[in-house]
Amino acid sequence: MRSRLPSVDSRVLTPILVVALPVLVIGAAMVISIGKARLQETQSARLTQVAEYTAGTIDASVFRRILDAAVLGRVPEIRTAAAESSARPFDAKQAAELDRQWQEDRAGTVARSGLLASPASRFLADLASNDSIYREVLVTDRHGRLVAASNPVSDYIQSDEDWWIRSFDGGRGRVNMGDVRRDESAGVYAFEIAVPVPAPSGTEIAGVMKIVADSREMLAGIGGLEFGETAEAMLVRPNGSIVYSRRQIAEGDRFFAADLLREHLERREQRKDPPGPMTFRAAGRDGADRLVILAPSQLGRTYPDLAWFVALSIDREELLAPFQSLVWYLVLVFAATAIAVLAIALWLSLRLATPSLDPAVDMQLVDHARMRRREDADA
Repeated sequence: MRSRLPSVDSRVLTPILVVALPVLVIGAAMVISIGKARLQETQSARLTQVAEYTAGTIDASVFRRILDAAVLGRVPEIRTAAAESSARPFDAKQAAELDRQWQEDRAGTVARSGLLASPASRFLADLASNDSIYREVLVTDRHGRLVAASNPVSDYIQSDEDWWIRSFDGGRGRVNMGDVRRDESAGVYAFEIAVPVPAPSGTEIAGVMKIVADSREMLAGIGGLEFGETAEAMLVRPNGSIVYSRRQIAEGDRFFAADLLREHLERREQRKDPPGPMTFRAAGRDGADRLVILAPSQLGRTYPDLAWFVALSIDREELLAPFQSLVWYLVLVFAATAIAVLAIALWLSLRLATPSLDPAVDMQLVDHARMRRREDADA
């Protein structure tokens, strides 16, 4: 009996390969695409929470300092000093002359005036020496004349300063909060808090207190963020200028996605969307594709000058790195599946194409069957 090689039934193999392999490839692509999208969505949600939490810590730090400033403005020594000075007649020429002398010879003029030796000034100096956040504290009367200070300040007349005008508010008095900037008098990057000082009687505003507070405590939340090698965390304004950044920045540096930030804000304003975090993709300074998360500070609702955003950004390649390492495992799984599909398809085609017996034996069985049918017919 002769044996022969099994043949492949192309009618079986071809449909299986045409149907199974494309489905397998499409399925693999869909799984990888969905996995990447889900990972980016999860990471984006996590970074949004981090940005919102950081914005919340900034808000809490500022509001705590505002509350402290309001309490300090009601200290009896401060209120008494402001009220007594406000009760004295205001001579504009005399005040201007003293202001000129103050700026020309600050140390000598301060010493002659005895201003820093007053109980109110000693209280402020003690406050600043025990809390480094307070870089400078000063108090004026309702005419803008300096009444007390923690240390020698640059001017005697303060009524021409924006912070004083806003806080005095025509005698009504209101809290004023300034943006972070370099204060030449205090010599630090700080923010100003100005609060009205009520008279001891409590019926009118006796003066204004200004506190120059170091911004380090407020910005510590951003400075301490660690969430990736390519990550950046900064505090930005709506126009794209940078308030603070973890990395070293030069004067005039702007947020790399400033244009997209303005576009999103304009679109949100047109659609009357409620304020909230924003997420978008932007090209970094090096051209890399970056995911950008922006969480607004709530300070801007009360103080328009402080409409800040906590901005977090990271390269998408790094963001998706955990998934990229799994892609190779997925490729191996799909490759093994493809090999298994090929093997099954080949086996089925062989089984369906190969006869069960040798052709010679098969013919003998056919002849024997015919003879049996004749015998049955004769009988």
